[in-house]
This record gives sequence, C-alpha cells and structure tokens, in this order.
Amino acid sequence: MTRRSIQYDIGNPLTTSKMTRHQLSAGLHAPIRVLLREDGDGGIGFEYDRPASVFGQFGSEEVNTVAHQLDRDLRALLEATAN
Repeated sequence: MTRRSIQYDIGNPLTTSKMTRHQLSAGLHAPIRVLLREDGDGGIGFEYDRPASVFGQFGSEEVNTVAHQLDRDLRALLEATAN
C-alpha cells in the first residue's frame, strides 16, 4: 500500500534565539519538524515531537518556558485547523 506524506520544518528565528541564548544545543531541534501523512484507512494524521519533551532534555528553565509556550501554540493551531 502506497501512502503519501510530507514533512515540514516550522519555526521562528526569534523563538529559536530565545532558547539558544540559554542553551546553544537547543538549535539542534529548532525549527520543529512535523509530518503530515496518510494513514492506512485513507485518513490523515499529523505527527510531531512535543517541544516541551524535546527541549526538556536541556534542564534549562528559560528553554522550558519557551518550549511550553510552543506546545500551547502548536496545539491551538492544530485545533483551529481541525475545525
């Protein structure tokens, strides 16, 4: 079975700089990668790694604050798009 998918890198350099000024390695995971894909039933799915999970590995409160806001923003965007 052939299914289609497309990957996007989404982000804002200003948001990235809010994290990398405290932890340069956060730049490895910014911008955020998302995958839009067909599932086996012909529906679509949207997958991504939650920013709070990915950036939480650095143990930086400043980075975590930005990552949690990204979680909220991405969820709001997905909910608005789904309606």
